[in-house]
Amino acid sequence: MNSAVSCSLLHWAGWMPGVATLDEWRAWATGDLPVAMTEENPSVDFIPAMQRRRLSRLSRFALAAAQACAGDQTLPTVFASRHGEIHRTVGLLKDLARQEPLSPMAFSLSVHNTASGLYSIASGNTAPSTAIAAGADTLPTAFIEAMGQLQYHERVLLVYAEEPLPEDYRAFATDCIPLGLALLLGHSGTAHTPQLHLTIDRAVSNTNIEHNTLSWLRWLVANEGELHTRGERFAWHWAWRNT
Repeated sequence: MNSAVSCSLLHWAGWMPGVATLDEWRAWATGDLPVAMTEENPSVDFIPAMQRRRLSRLSRFALAAAQACAGDQTLPTVFASRHGEIHRTVGLLKDLARQEPLSPMAFSLSVHNTASGLYSIASGNTAPSTAIAAGADTLPTAFIEAMGQLQYHERVLLVYAEEPLPEDYRAFATDCIPLGLALLLGHSGTAHTPQLHLTIDRAVSNTNIEHNTLSWLRWLVANEGELHTRGERFAWHWAWRNT
């Protein structure tokens, strides 16, 4: 049995090293601009310097995309990341292994809703927020959560962020790139806006292509056609429906 959800894509913004503007995203999507796997970080000057010092690289990706997409709007948010603050977590585990004292600040900022909390503090956003992790299905699962939020709100901000894994773990997941992505979603049927449609197929074997963030981003930038991918538990069928 399949299920389907739809919404309007009101606006989106994203960041990868060397890719930030819409023209740069289009050039990347057509293969004219490769992903630069550098240590470059996006600007987060809108955050006070004292708070900015606490940001991990992952949080910088998420907050920069959120600000570029939604500005100072007060919106319910869904923050999603497959691995979250794994660099801080691994650092804490190594400190434990060396029997060194743990940093209280590092511990408090290693939780999965770190970016969500920091965004709420920095922007004064007091609307509800959810933090999602669902393995290879994280992005579509976050989309479904956002659809649930839209039952009670006019608009929802979905923020997805990833970064390359620590060296010890890179063999276990190859689909990890430096990325911050934010989607401002509204009710399905909003006039003159692209419509995102997602069908969830419980028969995973019906689709052979594993979910890949880069493939999904190319589909997003193209703003046309369909994309069929397989996750860990479901197959995901994405389509654009224009009003």
